[in-house]
Amino acid sequence: MTMRLKSKYPEKIEYHSSSEWDGTTGGTATVSNGRKIIYDTPETYGGRGDGICPDELFVSAVLGCLNNTFLDFQRRFEMDLRKLDLKGTATAIFDGTGYKITGVSISGEVVVGEDELGTGERCVQLMKEYCHLTRTIKTCIPFTYDISVREE
Repeated sequence: MTMRLKSKYPEKIEYHSSSEWDGTTGGTATVSNGRKIIYDTPETYGGRGDGICPDELFVSAVLGCLNNTFLDFQRRFEMDLRKLDLKGTATAIFDGTGYKITGVSISGEVVVGEDELGTGERCVQLMKEYCHLTRTIKTCIPFTYDISVREE
């Protein structure tokens, strides 16, 4: 039996983005409040490489979600956080017909205040468990983690 968690956040939320071709090898994505992201095809694939590659945006989105999920728990525990650095790598393989992301590895370092080591480690576990992007895609893309936690 799974216990349903009561959330202080909305039960349902939608995220919107629009995309407009730039006339060459990329485009502009526009999200809420008119914020823009310029993306482009990497030079390796015949693009200009003037914007962010969509695969880099994918990895960045995962890192951002992990970061924000960690910070949500850090605030709930009122933990003294000194540093939270994450790095991500998505590996894509050409299978003869096209590319497919075959895995994402996340590494990083968390530095917490004195006597906060256990809380820092718990926040990392909760981050991995509750990041909604990784929860959604972990059945089709494996994730590996190497995140250290230390006190300072």
